[in-house]
Amino acid sequence: MRWDSLETDAFARPVHWIAATLDGKPLEVKFADVSSAPKTRGHRFAAPGEFPLPSARDYLKALRTAHVLADWAERSLRISEEVARAAREAGGVPRPDPELLETVTGLVEEPFGVAGYFEKEFLQLPPEVLVSEMRGHQKYFAVQNEKGELLPAFVAISNTKVRDPAVSRRGYERVLRARLSDGKFFFDEDRKVPLRSRLEKLGRRTFLQGLGTELERVQRLRELSLWLHGATGRGDPRQLAEAAELCKADLTTGMIGEFPELQGAMGRVYALHEGAEPAVADAIFEHYLPRGAEDRLPSGDVGALLGIADRLDLLAGLFGLGKEPTGTADPFGLRRAALGILRVTLARGYRFDMDEALRAAQKLYGKDDRSIRERVWQFLLARLEVLLREHAQPDSIQAVLHTGARDLVALEKRLTALQMVREKSRAQFEATAAAFKRIGNILLQAQQKGIAPVGFQERLCKTPSEKALAAALEQGRARVSAALAEKEDYLAAYAALAELRPVVDRLFDEVMVMDPDAAQRDNRLALLRALHELFAPLADFSRLQVEKSS
Repeated sequence: MRWDSLETDAFARPVHWIAATLDGKPLEVKFADVSSAPKTRGHRFAAPGEFPLPSARDYLKALRTAHVLADWAERSLRISEEVARAAREAGGVPRPDPELLETVTGLVEEPFGVAGYFEKEFLQLPPEVLVSEMRGHQKYFAVQNEKGELLPAFVAISNTKVRDPAVSRRGYERVLRARLSDGKFFFDEDRKVPLRSRLEKLGRRTFLQGLGTELERVQRLRELSLWLHGATGRGDPRQLAEAAELCKADLTTGMIGEFPELQGAMGRVYALHEGAEPAVADAIFEHYLPRGAEDRLPSGDVGALLGIADRLDLLAGLFGLGKEPTGTADPFGLRRAALGILRVTLARGYRFDMDEALRAAQKLYGKDDRSIRERVWQFLLARLEVLLREHAQPDSIQAVLHTGARDLVALEKRLTALQMVREKSRAQFEATAAAFKRIGNILLQAQQKGIAPVGFQERLCKTPSEKALAAALEQGRARVSAALAEKEDYLAAYAALAELRPVVDRLFDEVMVMDPDAAQRDNRLALLRALHELFAPLADFSRLQVEKSS
């Protein structure tokens, strides 16, 4: 909303007054046409009169006397207590709903719980519908028994303590009864049309401008989820195909038109009603999971793979249109989509090349643009870096994420191994990492000077240290190959790396790599390059913050 004729001042709720002091003195603040003053008001019905603004120390107490619980935590606790009290009155306990509690805490000043009831016949509606009807519009808390089964009751939070709670109860019940009646109507009508018969309507709904219809999207999700099945070897392809075809069909139902937040949930309910396999019905709902950073993950492969396909399609499509998020805006929820891909992939241990997955998603749009895929990958890496900060040091994360691998699980395994080695024997690791960091710097400097050695030739070695390193490298190559390619044992590869460090140190002590003799210089650079390439899959050592080896 805009403030009168002032176009620059937008607001969600009208500002009636501004109370502001600093060190006990009035502080001049102005918003739109409201100027601050050292006074405030209490509850608009219980204590509407103005009174002098108290000190910061006495502020909460003064507002509490004026029937306003200004402290957020105190107000939230009071609501929880009132909901629990009213639920006991109704013969049950509150259904846990932290999100609704957060919302209601922001809506009231002095909360009072009122228990209400509705007809038992409405319990025939799916629990998702009942809870959504109660919390969505009315902000009522659902009530359940000790088994978790919904009871025909609810708790509403009033901002005013009324003389006769029965009057408020009847009002709350009347509003909810109308909403539940509407819900029952939509539920009954929706079930008259099978989900598969609704696919034609998806062809008349635009997914996003430039990305085709919802039906075209469903067809892409089917192909992409089957590609993921082929890449990971997980999930049932027949179930995946069926779930993909039906996963957006509930968008055309009356219930979703009324309650968009039930997308997927109603699809599962209707699919089960029509006799679909439980795995297929669950996938219709679970492919939306996780819906937020703290939300639960899919319980099965079908929903998990379909959800990854859904998000890959979104990222490939919108990045292809140049609609990637900015620092302040993410209107299509792409950060949430990226986080969903990462959490599901890592939690379920799916092994696939992300670049190939993005290419498969792009091809379904008729494109194959590596630059776009690289932007999406960097976007995913940024989210992954944040996700991994709870488990590792920042420089370890950077070192692993820049190995060039596009397998998320492999990156996580590399990071785990790096952290274990780093913590187990810090001094030894620091020395080894410093030595290999030095190798990387030498090779980078040579590249910047345009020096490109062709290949190592043992016959050109002049010193024992060169020959020793060449021999150790040959032995280490077999060990590292077996550790990485055959067993994916990164700890064994690090062990081989540690054994090579004394030989590397000896080389640096005895020879000058950048020898004036070009043949010697190039041969030594080629030897170091072979060593660097062997261990590059472990980490980019140049990004580690370590002390120089001695």
